[in-house]
Amino acid sequence: MSEILVFVSCGQQTQGEKQLGVLLKTVIDGTPGFRAYFAETVHDLEGLSSNIFEALRRCAGAVIVLHDRGVVLEADGKEWGHRSSVWVNQEIAILAYRRFSESSHIPILTFVDHKVKLEGAMTGLIVNPRPLGDAQALVDTVRSWLSEQQFASVADEVFIDKWNRLPDPARKVVACLLDQGGINVKETAVRNALMSKFQMDKESASRAVHEAKPYFIDTDFVKLIPNRHSGDELSLHPTWNFQLQRQVAQWRQELPTR
Repeated sequence: MSEILVFVSCGQQTQGEKQLGVLLKTVIDGTPGFRAYFAETVHDLEGLSSNIFEALRRCAGAVIVLHDRGVVLEADGKEWGHRSSVWVNQEIAILAYRRFSESSHIPILTFVDHKVKLEGAMTGLIVNPRPLGDAQALVDTVRSWLSEQQFASVADEVFIDKWNRLPDPARKVVACLLDQGGINVKETAVRNALMSKFQMDKESASRAVHEAKPYFIDTDFVKLIPNRHSGDELSLHPTWNFQLQRQVAQWRQELPTR
């Protein structure tokens, strides 16, 4: 069974902050069934950004620490409040976008310095941030959180196993469905796209859509929506949307050129 990936977003401005991030990673790694990602442990500097983005894409949850980064002034010179790390804020925004775009449940555990003022994506994504206490208190809270949460992770190997079940015509249907927006797309629009993009005749396009349906039910990649009034529709399952876009783009590059 695959381990659940938890993203650790923690300041690294001081040695103490780095040590805290490593401690959190150690606690998560030491919990059966879980694995942590903390950027400080990545030594390939050229691949650091891509590694972070990949971990943010794949993680099923996150532990976030908001350290104080100093006072921010308003335009009139008045004190606005204390802000946390810009880098951590960017990682939070990516997680917020994932929640929206994938309609996915991503549990977030947040610790915040008492001086820090929440802003932007943090106000909508973070629920009840915990005070940033001593190291032992954080460790105890993380362990308890890991045992209590329901992580709706979709492992890449599960997706690939499902993708490998699709025959080539069904993959072409998925590609055309993506091109048409992916949500509530009429079957007629998909058939027309198959004829246009993959040079199928009308009969072959209809057969491809018909034969793809059992595979869509088996993999849960695509929802079949009967509509007797204006024609049946297809919709990508939001859980798989991002991975399907990524996989189809790669699959298209591997297709032989005509």
